[in-house]
Amino acid sequence: MDKSRVIDILKRIIAEDLDLNIGYDQIDDAASFLEDGLALDSISMAEFINLLEGRFQIRILDEDLETATFRSLDSVAALVQTRMAERACEVEA
Repeated sequence: MDKSRVIDILKRIIAEDLDLNIGYDQIDDAASFLEDGLALDSISMAEFINLLEGRFQIRILDEDLETATFRSLDSVAALVQTRMAERACEVEA
């Protein structure tokens, strides 16, 4: 899945599945998930991670839970692509 499609899905999760009162078109691709951007609190972040895991059929690891990972939609999309590729390799093995 290409990065633009992953970002589209991430934006839909944020706009439609999280209770943030923000529309799809209001989400800036460069916005951080933390204080200076979308400002997800710990509960929203846990819900977002759970939704990511379910939607993309991946596991977000403890080592992924760093500020740098959630600095933008692009960085989260890159993580999703990495975890999807790893899952594909595991299935093929």
